[in-house]
Amino acid sequence: MIQRIQTIYLLVIALIMTIPLYVPIAQLLIPNAASYNFFTYGVVMIGENTELQAYYWALFILNIFTIGLPLVTIFLFKKRFLQIRLCIVEIILLVGTLVLMWFHISQFAGKMNADILYKFSFILPVICIIIANLAMRGIFKDIKLLKSLDRIR
Repeated sequence: MIQRIQTIYLLVIALIMTIPLYVPIAQLLIPNAASYNFFTYGVVMIGENTELQAYYWALFILNIFTIGLPLVTIFLFKKRFLQIRLCIVEIILLVGTLVLMWFHISQFAGKMNADILYKFSFILPVICIIIANLAMRGIFKDIKLLKSLDRIR
């Protein structure tokens, strides 16, 4: 299980997607007023009063699913075709996370007339999509290897 490269890829996806829980995705700058940090769970005002200004439960839950699904996929190592399907579902969830992040950021910035400063953690779902494709490729190689070994017997 751990010696397979796709296991490493799936672990990396889970680790990378925990970063947006703790690091801001974007910073919303309002001229001559307060600034806000946008996290997956909501918007926090920068400064003395650091209370949540808005909650985004759908984005938070979607982010939790994008963390949990690769971990579940790792332990289904005997069901390779199911692993491939779950990798496809993971890619769809990552695209949904990216779209939902962009939507909520632009919606909140539009309400506040704020300038958006995207942070590095905004592109992490794109990096995870690439890594999920690499994991799928590794699973396909395993299937191909097992089929060739069955032919030899």
